[in-house]
Amino acid sequence: STWSPFLSSLPPAELADPRFAINGPNPQQHMSDSDRQLYFSDHVIELQNAEDEKRRRIRDARRRAEKAQRDAFRERLVELAKGGLITPETRWRGIEERVSEDKSFEQVQAQGREVAREMFEDFVYDWKEEYRRDRIPLVRVWEMSKKKQEFVFDDKSSAENFSKVLLESSAGSPDLYGEIRRMSNLAKKNPLSSIQLFFNELRANHSSATSKNKKNGHNSDGKKKHGSENNDSSEDEGEIIEDGEVDVGEKEEA
Repeated sequence: STWSPFLSSLPPAELADPRFAINGPNPQQHMSDSDRQLYFSDHVIELQNAEDEKRRRIRDARRRAEKAQRDAFRERLVELAKGGLITPETRWRGIEERVSEDKSFEQVQAQGREVAREMFEDFVYDWKEEYRRDRIPLVRVWEMSKKKQEFVFDDKSSAENFSKVLLESSAGSPDLYGEIRRMSNLAKKNPLSSIQLFFNELRANHSSATSKNKKNGHNSDGKKKHGSENNDSSEDEGEIIEDGEVDVGEKEEA
């Protein structure tokens, strides 16, 4: 509000109010027109500040609520990743239908049509980039470990035991040991750690190689069974993967 419109909006009774009139019954309360405008401006400023503060509080409360909703949706993504339903290679269209049933999805979707998808893509991208960086020292230590001891992938093997093998194998290299130690500490709190992903990758490769060996008539140790009709040599088939070993050569880093 400004002074002139405010003054013209007052009814005669208000204008005649002694508290407002320039020349009231009490001379000590007389106020010039400029003083009245000054007091009016101060009052308007106080009202505006109060309104701004109210809006700020409402805005901050909404932001906190939206952040809590986004955090809840991200936790849902983590849960799905722990269950193996999301990997660093998962696409949005492959998981959209499943997450759309969750309340947290509905809440972030209300913030914007693309919010849930963008959050998922950021989640997967960050996870993938972290694993891409960590996989380089992991492959180096894994190759070192195969020369020292054999790690068997079976029903009893776990990422925790796998992590111990990597730590032992990297003990002679301070830089590699530091990297594996860092990843190992993260693995204790985060099932999505790079060590867990690498373990899952190797175990899947091992399972695939074992199935291929059986299909081609080989024993679990990679040697051809007696009486097999397949006379192709192991050299023709490529290197036979020994039991408990997994070939990661095909996935060397660029």
